[in-house]
Amino acid sequence: MLRLMGFRIAMDDTGAGYSSLSIISEIMPDIIKIDRSVIQNIVKNSIKESMLKGLLLIAREAGSLVVAEGIENEDEASVLTRNNVDLAQGYFYARPSVLINSIAT
Repeated sequence: MLRLMGFRIAMDDTGAGYSSLSIISEIMPDIIKIDRSVIQNIVKNSIKESMLKGLLLIAREAGSLVVAEGIENEDEASVLTRNNVDLAQGYFYARPSVLINSIAT
């Protein structure tokens, strides 16, 4: 229904805590955001890179775009590049900024 109205569905915090991977098969999200906890120290922990690869495999099967969250250094970014992650966000690329809305008078 939401897709018919033009909405895209994103699944946040994938790979963190108790988030259920079976939900992906049920909702088939357009976007899967991989949680920072998977990315943090991924260079030092081969299990985390294996988790990333598994999540990417699931996302590709679901036809989802993958966004990795919390990239803080070049080493983490290189792991994402090596694994063909679609998009990445984090301090390594840009710090958060304040947006100020102005109303035209």
